[in-house]
Amino acid sequence: MSAARRSVGLFTYSTLPRGSVVHAAALADALVDLGWDATLYALDKDGRGFFRPLRARLRLVPAAPAPETTSELVRLRARELADFLARHAPDHALFHAQDCLSANGLLAARARGAGVPLVRTVHHVERFDDPHLAACQERSIREATLCLSVSRATRADVAAAFGVDAAVVGNGVDLRRFAEVDAAVVARWHTRHGGGGPVVLAVGGVEPRKNTTRILLAFAKLRARRPDLRLWILGGATVLDHGAYRATFDEALAGLDAGTRGAVVELGVVPDADVPAIFRAADVLATPSVHEGFGLVALEGLAAGVPVVAAARAPFTEFLDDACAVLVDPASPDAIAAGLDRALAEAPRLARAGRARARAHGWAAIAVRHVEHYERTASHARDALSPSLA
Repeated sequence: MSAARRSVGLFTYSTLPRGSVVHAAALADALVDLGWDATLYALDKDGRGFFRPLRARLRLVPAAPAPETTSELVRLRARELADFLARHAPDHALFHAQDCLSANGLLAARARGAGVPLVRTVHHVERFDDPHLAACQERSIREATLCLSVSRATRADVAAAFGVDAAVVGNGVDLRRFAEVDAAVVARWHTRHGGGGPVVLAVGGVEPRKNTTRILLAFAKLRARRPDLRLWILGGATVLDHGAYRATFDEALAGLDAGTRGAVVELGVVPDADVPAIFRAADVLATPSVHEGFGLVALEGLAAGVPVVAAARAPFTEFLDDACAVLVDPASPDAIAAGLDRALAEAPRLARAGRARARAHGWAAIAVRHVEHYERTASHARDALSPSLA
């Protein structure tokens, strides 16, 4: 590909640090490091800006307040993105969407006559009850010029659900970000939330696929023997409605004794600069998810030197094993509790092995893998589709 055409627009549905948003930002910066002209487009509904600075160019797409339903939200955001592209007409060799919402905005722009060679990364296949959301996901995968996946497990899900072969590009972690953490910031997080005993960290907020309720029950079981144990729940920004699961979690929490309830802290979405310190403040990371596309949080835990307890199933088993993590049955709070206990007992060994494993997943290698697919796709795509947006 000529230097003039080494240009890609990456699109994400949010400015907040959810998994696919973090992936998009890190990929954009890594592509810049490889000499690409990379621009990240992020839908911004509250005007707060993107969650962290970028080396890549950033374009915020103004978005209206969210409507009541997720289905209405997807329709609105797709229209907002298509309108933005029509107004600004960016010229890229490829337009790379990290989710079905932004992909449908790009497809809407294509339907209006714009030349949008669409790359779609599938982070995980959702099971939607709403027919519009299901159609949104299917369209974003079937109509993409190139479909990518972050793991072999996701590739298998895409093939089974849609009959599309999605090339595996993997996921990465910024090793320096989690290695260079100010000890004073770590100490402040401990002080702010009670100080004292060991911290179990769960990331992703309260939602079904993160298995948060079983993490809570496992924590309560272990705390009966370790009364100084604490549980921090980080994150939770999402466009999906997890109200019913939230009610189940709240009911489980209410059934615990007052001391255990008081040891559970929902940190919510925090400034990005604080995230590495929170990881380093933790004594064990609990990520026994029942459904993941890759499991980026586990990789971040390895990089931070935090013992990781993960589900003994794909995709975690694609990059984790007993040498660097504790793998457990995610359906069993007893197994999760035992895994947390073991990880705390073996923390020094797991920390060393985890950092060593994380070094195999730096973003530079992931970006090179993307470029290989970009260069094979771009020439054909621009010949096959209508003229560019320029």
